Amino acid sequence: MNLRLMQPHELAEAARLADSIFRDGEQSSMGEAFPDLFSPGISHSYGAFTDEGKLAAFMGLAPAVVRVGPARLRIFSMGAVCTHEEARGQGIGSRLLDLCKAHADAAGAALILISGDRSLYTRAHCYPYGRTERFALDASAADRLKRRPGTEGLRVSGLEPADLPAVHRLAEERSVAYEQSVTDLPQLLAAEAYAGCFKLVHRTLTARRGDGSLAAYAVFAVPGTAAAGPKAPFAVEWGGEPEAVALLLAEALERFGLPSLSVTAAWHERALLALLREAGLPSESGTNGGTLYLVNAQRLLEQAGPFWGETPLPPLRLGADGQYVLPGEGGAELKLSPGELVRELFDPGADGTQARSLPVPALPLPHANGLNYI
Repeated sequence: MNLRLMQPHELAEAARLADSIFRDGEQSSMGEAFPDLFSPGISHSYGAFTDEGKLAAFMGLAPAVVRVGPARLRIFSMGAVCTHEEARGQGIGSRLLDLCKAHADAAGAALILISGDRSLYTRAHCYPYGRTERFALDASAADRLKRRPGTEGLRVSGLEPADLPAVHRLAEERSVAYEQSVTDLPQLLAAEAYAGCFKLVHRTLTARRGDGSLAAYAVFAVPGTAAAGPKAPFAVEWGGEPEAVALLLAEALERFGLPSLSVTAAWHERALLALLREAGLPSESGTNGGTLYLVNAQRLLEQAGPFWGETPLPPLRLGADGQYVLPGEGGAELKLSPGELVRELFDPGADGTQARSLPVPALPLPHANGLNYI
C-alpha cells in the first residue's frame, strides 16, 4: 500500500470513495459539500493506494485561520476520513494520521481540528476540547425571547444577495471565528457541509434596523424537500448583536415550521448564553465538535500571544517521557500530560473560575460544526 499526498487529478476519485461511505441518493456529493477538500487545486489531503493505483483510503485535510481576538491561529481541519471495505483492519488510518500530523507541523500549524472522535484519534493524542451549551428552543421559549426588550424596531427577513457584504462585515466583527472572505461566505452557505450530513438544508435570516442596516444574521439547518435524517433542526452559525441573534433564533421556528430548534453556543458567547438561560431554555453542557490535536504547543502559545496581551507566556517544553514541563513556584517543575495541557488551554471549567496551572486564561475557539465544518 502506497500512502502519499493526494494529487489534484485524484480528488474526484476521493469524492466518489467518500460518497460510497457517507452519502445516499438523497444527498449531495461530498465533492460539492466539502469544496476545500475535493475541489481541484493544491491538496493537503492524503490517500492510500493499492499497487494497482486504486484509492483505498482517504484522509481529508484543509488549512484554515481561526481568529481569536487580535490573535490568528493557523490550523488544519480534518474530515471525510474513509477506507474501502476491503482495506480495513490494516492500520492504514493510523499511518495516514501520522502523515497528516507531520504535514500540519511542516506547514506551521498549531492545531488540527478533527471532525471525528473515534479511537483512531483518541488513542493518538487527539482530545475533546472546549465547552459548549446546547439549548432546546420550543415555541413557548421562542415567544419569551421575542418579547425581550432591545428588539423593538427590528425587521426579520430572509437573506438577499445584496445583504452578503453586510453579513460578511458582521462575520468579521466576531471576536472568535474562522476567517471567511466575502467570497467564501456564499460558497459555505451553498455547500451545506454539516447540514447535508443529516439531509437538512441551509436557510438564513437577517434582522434589520429601522435605518436599513443589519443588526444580525443566523444560518439554520432545516428540512428541505428530501426526508430529513434523525437530527433535529439546528442553528448553524450567527453574527451580530446578541439580542438580535436571539430574536432570529426565536423567529426561525415560525418561519420554517419547526417544532423545536437546537442551539449550541460556545462558552465565550456569554451575552447570548445569558439571554438563552434567562428565557428558561433547557440545556446540557458538552465539548466542542470532534477532537483536537496539538501540533506544536510552543507554536500555539506564540500564535495565541496577542490574545493574552501583556500576560507573560510560560516557557513550555516537551519532556522525553511525553509530558509537557512548566516552571512552577519556587523553582519546582509542573508536568502535564498532553490531554491535561489541552484541557488547561481550551476548557475554562464549569464556571470559569477553576484553578489553572497556566498563567493565562482559557483560549476560546469557534464551534467546529458551523459553516467551516470539515
